[in-house]
Amino acid sequence: MAAVIDINLDVESPYFVIIGASDEIINNKRLLISLKRLGYILDGDKIHIPFRLETQINTLKELQNLLKKFGLDNNLSENTTFEVNSYDREEKAFEEFSSQAESIRNDEFKNKPELIAQFDNFQTILSKSLKRKLYPLQLLSSFHMAFAQNSCNFAVPGAGKTSIVYGAYAYLNSLPKDDLKHVDKLMVIGPLSSFAPWENEFVECFGKSTSFQRLSGNISITRNEKLEHLYSSNPAEVTLIFHGGVNSLQNEILDFLKRHKTMIVVDEAHRIKNHEGVWGRSITEISKEATARIILTGTPVPNGYQDIYNLYKFIYPFKFKEILGFHYQNLEDMTYNTSSDSCRIVKLKENLSPFFIRIKKDDLNLPPITEKTISVKMGKHQREIYDFIESTYLENMPNDATATIKDILNRAKLIRLRQASTNPILLAKTLQESLESNIEADYDPNSRFTTETEAFIDDSEFFNKICNYQKIEIPQKFIETFNILNNDIFPMNGKAIIWTIFIQNAKQLQEYLSQNSIKSKLLIGEVPQEEREDVIERFNNPSNNEFQIIIANPFSVAESISLHKGCHNAIYLERDYNCSNFLQSKDRIHRVGLAETQITNYFYLVSKDSIDEIIDNRLQEKILRMESIINDEIPLLTRINDSDETDIIRDLMKNYAQRT
Repeated sequence: MAAVIDINLDVESPYFVIIGASDEIINNKRLLISLKRLGYILDGDKIHIPFRLETQINTLKELQNLLKKFGLDNNLSENTTFEVNSYDREEKAFEEFSSQAESIRNDEFKNKPELIAQFDNFQTILSKSLKRKLYPLQLLSSFHMAFAQNSCNFAVPGAGKTSIVYGAYAYLNSLPKDDLKHVDKLMVIGPLSSFAPWENEFVECFGKSTSFQRLSGNISITRNEKLEHLYSSNPAEVTLIFHGGVNSLQNEILDFLKRHKTMIVVDEAHRIKNHEGVWGRSITEISKEATARIILTGTPVPNGYQDIYNLYKFIYPFKFKEILGFHYQNLEDMTYNTSSDSCRIVKLKENLSPFFIRIKKDDLNLPPITEKTISVKMGKHQREIYDFIESTYLENMPNDATATIKDILNRAKLIRLRQASTNPILLAKTLQESLESNIEADYDPNSRFTTETEAFIDDSEFFNKICNYQKIEIPQKFIETFNILNNDIFPMNGKAIIWTIFIQNAKQLQEYLSQNSIKSKLLIGEVPQEEREDVIERFNNPSNNEFQIIIANPFSVAESISLHKGCHNAIYLERDYNCSNFLQSKDRIHRVGLAETQITNYFYLVSKDSIDEIIDNRLQEKILRMESIINDEIPLLTRINDSDETDIIRDLMKNYAQRT
């Protein structure tokens, strides 16, 4: 007669405990080898099998199959049976939930009385809790977020994702404390630039403030102060932490989440796309203890479908592989074989669809914009400098016209040409000094990059012209900027943001405007976070006329901030050929919340017969392609080769040949 053993569940440990017939198991070497794979622990006459919460039922089934294989019948204890039944119920409920979540997402639940009742209750609670009224698509997105509790919002920049989250939070917070969905704390993981908007928007949404605690962005916050907040019996309602700050506090945050029913929001979540990166690993790990999990990003797959992996691992840490339906390597294959894998891509989107919602640019019904490209004729000395550098560089480029972004030497030459086309004095600086971020340069500052790319400096006459340029000529783009401000913006009592890629350009333009009695503030990387937030707050205040101009770098302020409350004009001193960065910068002043009649104006300064014209043409082509891609449910931005300079080099050489 086959031996019968009992399998008990020790949730505290957590272990499955095998009781009975221990001698038969211990003496069966083949069975022990199989159990070793499950990590068994021998404790007297009991055998413990450890499990992880997300694999609990799978571990149990594997254990039962092994025992049966070796002729050992088993009985499940009462609490183990309860867990199995709960799992089965959850599986069925999850299927039903997925169907309901998708009907909410698609706004197709009008024939479902239960969901209609929930939606009516949701609206009633928000009408009492929120001062700000959500427009229909925001309301639907917020309801989907609250219903799903774990979801991704892929709305484009400017759609009001912060308000959508606060709506969902208000509803979940209003539920009885013994409700499984109730939350009482909010933890936002995002870029430092997002902290002030989250704080300010809380007041805009609720008509009152609350307690906030920043765990990043201020070196004066000691580790002890951070721990004091995380272990406090009455911590701040909203915790704000930088993506890169989670790893060092991972265990402490897990303890916090175990003690407080918390909604975790990952803002600009594309920053955790690397499934092997430290940021992604630490953030997905803490998600296991969250009551609700929210992903926010307008660009969910900037590099490929594999970028979606970590986002879904965060919102459903125990079921994400089942939801995705594809392994990481499958997602990579689908990125690089989009034509042959169209069926799998459709299947992926079907799998994901219940758990994300996307508001597209066309859905926002934003008021109109005007765009004006201004051809700027260079001054005499700037023209001489630009022509000399262009001819020097392009003599060598025909031999490697197929060079791509990986060719550091050609990349540096393009940056130098862009500097010469806007302000030749920039050429006297090293590239590391000139650029806001190595995102733009992508080179090792300790390499031979600087010396190898300064070929034109060998000519002493032109080196002197460059060094003395500031004394003999004002960059024509500065003069044109001054004219736009005086003729098009100030007469309308307007404010403007001026975008520039180069640090020195921002500083020199500020000095030039000051000499002409125009006050401005800088938003560049070296400006401390606290000062940036103060500048943005004052600039957004329509009644504050202390300064009407901000000079900004897109690498510092392209994400997370809103300037549309006080500014409706943007001047581009020069533009990067990265279309994503350019569109992000435009969205800073063209967002939800504008009056229907408010026109937003963009002015693009393009130096005549220069690389500026090439970039302008290429950007127009990229924008058309990107807009069609952005209208996709899950936009794969790599389809436009946004950082590849091959076409820039080819067009530059063609344009130069025609001009000369």
